Amino acid sequence: MSFLGNRDIEALKIVLASSDEIRKWSHGEVTKGETYSYRTYSPELNGLFCERIFGPVHSYQCHCGKLKGIQYKGLVCSTCGVEILPSSVRRERFGHIELASPVVHIWYFKNNINYIGLLLDVPAKEIEKVIYFDSFVVVDPKKTKLRFKQILKDDEYRTYKSEGLDFAAKKGGEAIKDLLERIDLNKLKEQALEKLKGGVKQDKIIAVRLLSVVEGLLTNNIKPEDMVLTAIPVIPPDLRPLVPLEGGKYASDDLNELYRRVINRNNRLKKLFEVNAPDIMLQNEKRMLQEAVDALFDNGRRPYPVMSSTRKPLRSLTDILKGKEGRFRENLLGKRVDYSGRAVIVVGPDLKIDQCGIPKEMALELFKPFVIYELSKLGFNKRRAKELVENPTPEVWKAVEDLSKNYVVLLNRAPTLHRLSIQAFKPVLIEGKAIQISPLVCTPFNADFDGDQMAIHLPLSISAQTEARLLMLSAHNILSPAHSEPLDTPVQDMILGTYYLTLIDEKGRTYPKLLNCPYEVELLYEKGVLRLHDKIRYLIGKEVIETTVGRVIFNSRIREGIFDENEEDSKFKFINKVIDKKEVGKIVSEFYDKFGLVKTDILLDNLKEVGFSYSTSAGISIGIDDVKIPDKRTEIVRKGDEKTAKINKNYEEGLLSEEDRYKKIVDVWQDVAKKIEVAVFSNFEKFDPLYMMANSGARGSATQITQMSGMRGLMAGPTGKIIEFPIKSNLREGLTVLEYFLSTHGARKGQADTALKTADAGYLTRRLVDVAHEIIVKEDDCAMRTIYPTKIGEEIAENLSHKVIGRVSAEDVENPNNNTVFIHKGDTLSVEQAEFLDKFGIKSIQIEDHIDGIDIEAITEGGSGDKPVLSIADQIWGRYAAEDIFASQTASSLKVSKKVLENILADNIIDKDTGEVIATKGDKIDSGLIKKLKKFNIDKIDIYENDPVLLIKRNQLITKEIANKIESFGIKKVKVRSPITCKTDHGVCVKCYGIDLSSRKEVKVGESVGVVAAESIGEPGTQLTLRTFHTGGIAAEDITQGLPRIEELFSARSPKGKAIIASLSGKVEVSIDKVKQTITLINSRGEKTKLIAPRDKKLKVKTGDYVRVGDILSDGSLDPRELLGIKGINFAARYLVQEIEKVYKSQGVDINVKHIEIITKRMFDKVQIQNPGDTQFYEGETVNRDDVLRINRIIQLEGKMIAKFRPIINGITRTALSSDSFLSAASFQETPRVLAEAAIKGKIDFLRGMKESIIVGKKIPAGTNMDFEK
Repeated sequence: MSFLGNRDIEALKIVLASSDEIRKWSHGEVTKGETYSYRTYSPELNGLFCERIFGPVHSYQCHCGKLKGIQYKGLVCSTCGVEILPSSVRRERFGHIELASPVVHIWYFKNNINYIGLLLDVPAKEIEKVIYFDSFVVVDPKKTKLRFKQILKDDEYRTYKSEGLDFAAKKGGEAIKDLLERIDLNKLKEQALEKLKGGVKQDKIIAVRLLSVVEGLLTNNIKPEDMVLTAIPVIPPDLRPLVPLEGGKYASDDLNELYRRVINRNNRLKKLFEVNAPDIMLQNEKRMLQEAVDALFDNGRRPYPVMSSTRKPLRSLTDILKGKEGRFRENLLGKRVDYSGRAVIVVGPDLKIDQCGIPKEMALELFKPFVIYELSKLGFNKRRAKELVENPTPEVWKAVEDLSKNYVVLLNRAPTLHRLSIQAFKPVLIEGKAIQISPLVCTPFNADFDGDQMAIHLPLSISAQTEARLLMLSAHNILSPAHSEPLDTPVQDMILGTYYLTLIDEKGRTYPKLLNCPYEVELLYEKGVLRLHDKIRYLIGKEVIETTVGRVIFNSRIREGIFDENEEDSKFKFINKVIDKKEVGKIVSEFYDKFGLVKTDILLDNLKEVGFSYSTSAGISIGIDDVKIPDKRTEIVRKGDEKTAKINKNYEEGLLSEEDRYKKIVDVWQDVAKKIEVAVFSNFEKFDPLYMMANSGARGSATQITQMSGMRGLMAGPTGKIIEFPIKSNLREGLTVLEYFLSTHGARKGQADTALKTADAGYLTRRLVDVAHEIIVKEDDCAMRTIYPTKIGEEIAENLSHKVIGRVSAEDVENPNNNTVFIHKGDTLSVEQAEFLDKFGIKSIQIEDHIDGIDIEAITEGGSGDKPVLSIADQIWGRYAAEDIFASQTASSLKVSKKVLENILADNIIDKDTGEVIATKGDKIDSGLIKKLKKFNIDKIDIYENDPVLLIKRNQLITKEIANKIESFGIKKVKVRSPITCKTDHGVCVKCYGIDLSSRKEVKVGESVGVVAAESIGEPGTQLTLRTFHTGGIAAEDITQGLPRIEELFSARSPKGKAIIASLSGKVEVSIDKVKQTITLINSRGEKTKLIAPRDKKLKVKTGDYVRVGDILSDGSLDPRELLGIKGINFAARYLVQEIEKVYKSQGVDINVKHIEIITKRMFDKVQIQNPGDTQFYEGETVNRDDVLRINRIIQLEGKMIAKFRPIINGITRTALSSDSFLSAASFQETPRVLAEAAIKGKIDFLRGMKESIIVGKKIPAGTNMDFEK
């Protein structure tokens, strides 16, 4: 086995290893089950730790001690036979066990797919009976009436033999090996193809599965009999170590015990063969050997796993690979690193946004090797330098101080839910034992100072330091990648300070003189002439405004250090309003857009300073007397009691149902709570501490204050249903025993939800990352791209000609021999032209594509008239237009005639029967279009009366200003470029993605937008879950409603009580009987379709209505699969995006729609072949859409029949498992199934995604490591 450097690996192939291959890996046969000799404490020869097979225990020293030292490297000791090598080879060298009887690999008969049963066409249970010696299988019927592969029980076998029938039947691994050796794969392929043509549905599914396996075996020259082993590998001993304990005992890896069982049974079987033991004994021993090998390969899959002395199942080879503690997730994708530390965090109010305070002792330990190097430069030898570091002197502390100025460190707070949970900071050395961080970075880290801990890491290499400083520094990451709003804004005390500072005292005095200098205002304030909230007249430029002393101070302080004396700050206008939390966010966001990142960092630090300064000098605190109970409270509660008494009386008299009574009572008390809230807040003064805290957004809410001084109100029970008895007391007065008991439900539910749902949201994030990790920005524009041949190393895996057949050239291409143009710009490349590219050695060609977009409309909660949950402007800014967008105030409906020629269409024209778009909005009407319209019987169209105003051209970036303009013109639908319609292979392009939300600039090639999308969706899922802990007491919705719905949408499940969708355009007839409602749709050609709805389903249509394909006919959520079949990918994807966005918005969480589009793009990646035409696909096969389209283009140019397919939707779990990369899928879930399938089909992993690259030890193919040429 030759070693290949990690950076050289360009692709990885996995195939089934034959027994001969296993013997080639091996350095010798292991024949003894012993490990170490208890007498000599050295490895037993030919045992599981044998030095002759696996290499020496001590580097360059043989077993007997005859050869010792590096000078003998490569020699083999003539006495003990050990090769003189470093001990590290004991991690690489394999051995093997030569089996006395063939054994079947458990992965290939006890997995989701029984591959042996599939190939032999024998039921899985029967195969198992043969393998475990319960039944015989006929391997040669000769001239008897028995069938080939017939399964015989023991008594049947004996009966036939006693009748003198001459036939051959076998049991166990030998029988299976014999049958597999007889398989003719080409013949099997033909039979499967026959089944596909005329079989029933179930037979077709099995035939497709069989064909994919047979294709894999044929293509990779794998023999089916390799699933039966005559030799098994013994993995290197250092991967299954024996650790010496005190008292001469050893702690052994479970694998050693499993190997020992195999060896002992194998040796016993060999002896039984030697003594010609009876068949029954041999069969029993062979079965036991099969079970021992099963336990070694996959102990968890057996009905009775082998247990350890502590009654736990032993960890087999499969267990070592799979799960959270398995090789993939624990070791290959998650590494433990040195140069790291961990400590509790405390606030550092004086620190800048990009600084963190590190305890001196921790810094010394982090920088230890560097400190020793610095000391050696001062003349200390290595030993003395080490001693000095152990007992630090001033020289040591100076070295640490100097070093810390040149480095940045990374801080990570678990759980690391998004990329802002790891940020870089410039270290500042401090006394004490805790890490200090700026209060501004608490929000992105989701940190608080109640005992949270953070991990610190030191990037070592120059490139790692550069990346950390330029890309990861906290000062460079102030915007959220999820929604592009600032995250590092002031909170709590800082907000309270700015709010208090900018309040105006309406009853206060107005200073008579006109002021125009901030320093003069501050001086008058410090002297006591003016108070903070006094009104003053203040001159700005030529304008006199009325403001307050505090606001002048605020404006002056936040400008400090931002603008030079010569620099014009007129763009940053004087802020003359009360500065609460919302206002601070707005100021920072607008300032970032105008002045950029560097100045915004200074602004944030200034806001922090001024906030802390004035919340301190304000001295705001709360006491019990600040909780004022309103006088009206008793009266409002009394009226509520009267209303509920009346409702209960009506119920007792039979005037109300139980459901109505409950609803009315809940409504009464919710109304009472609102009235009390109004009363509570009308009781407050402007400068009341409690009011200021809530109103500024610093801490607390109106609801909490109402509970403190008004009444607690209605509570949710353990099921989440509102308890109809309100808690009439408030927290200041205290609760009665019953009221206290009622209010504990919510608290308990909050605690339970926190525990249960955090895991659910974390699992959602993990699946999203697995789906999207390979989506990286690969090119500038997928409509105009340069195509290269696919290479693996220096070998070309796919020629340029294959990739460009049927594509449109975007450039003239010359023959290099005579400089004549043989491909013109705009040509659709024929097979001949494409082959010339290879012939002339042309390395690349630019091609162009027509790129569609998706229609964006405002997202509303219910119908189109509802208030938008998310406006059209919020969805389209920062994206590229997919068509020219016009604005015209007047559009009118006119008859189709010559009068409308040369006018512009004001809306898309759609065929009523098929839903096909005939003409697009913005098209100019010509005579050809008029003929087309008459052909489709369309007599009226919408046109613009006056010349429409062009707001933005196709493929131009929609800025915030243009987005708002589009909305102000009342445009209801806009087509934009989207990741869903992007044609970039295994990624997206800049134009289809738009701007990078974390910088508000055009996204860079190499940006890992897939992982950012997954984190942006997953992180708030977890946050919302955790938030139920705080809001659990109140009868409001929490993520309990949210997460299951998100789960349902991402899994593409059919919702309960789903809505009915029109599958035909036409007139409606509704008939109702006792159990159901029948909706009959009749189109213009008289074709009918019937749709059935339950009796209690609320319909949105009535008899005589006209509906179009895809119209929603009843209430309920839509089924994405049904929607996909009726309306197509773009519509179904947009529905998923809207529904997911609604769930998050209802929880008050902002996520940009393009993150959700990236995930949905991957969900629609696959198609199912309906008619393969002249392609190599099979009917019913599931394949990548891009592969079918590429092959169809080639086939079409050759004049052959293209493949027809239907789009399918997969949930995120299935999408992750059906990844092209077997490494990515295996490290996600179902590791044995994925690896078994990949090996039998000989799959190749091209390492396109991040996970695969990390597993093989390569740098990820993104960001600064992006290969820009391909």
